[in-house]
Amino acid sequence: MKKILAISMVSTFTLTGFLGLAQAYEESRFLGIDRNADNMISMEEAADYRTRLFKEYDLNSDGKVEYEEYIQAESLRPATAAANSEVPVPDEYRQMDSDGDTVVTLEEAKAAGVERFKALDKNADQLVSKEEFVNPGL
Repeated sequence: MKKILAISMVSTFTLTGFLGLAQAYEESRFLGIDRNADNMISMEEAADYRTRLFKEYDLNSDGKVEYEEYIQAESLRPATAAANSEVPVPDEYRQMDSDGDTVVTLEEAKAAGVERFKALDKNADQLVSKEEFVNPGL
């Protein structure tokens, strides 16, 4: 019985710690987007964030993000996998690739950001608060 109680306590602690880390991650992501530190994300700040994110994804700086660049930038392929092994296309990439050509342009990335912004802005005040900023974010 003591063993079960101990395992239960460790599991609860581990889950609580994990959730705390996830919340801290979202907090830091919010702060990285909120450039003027007013605890609100404006559409302009969201657009600036999407531009920065696009540049991080565009590994060869050619003005477009091919799926393989996205995989590498997001570290989606496990280190133990073969170099060009198949990786399922995440919803985020599908959303950005609005024309389905497997290449994302800056315009597509920004348009996806606008859609996410609108979905997060629950009270339609043209700002996203910390309370509105939920996963997957902008």
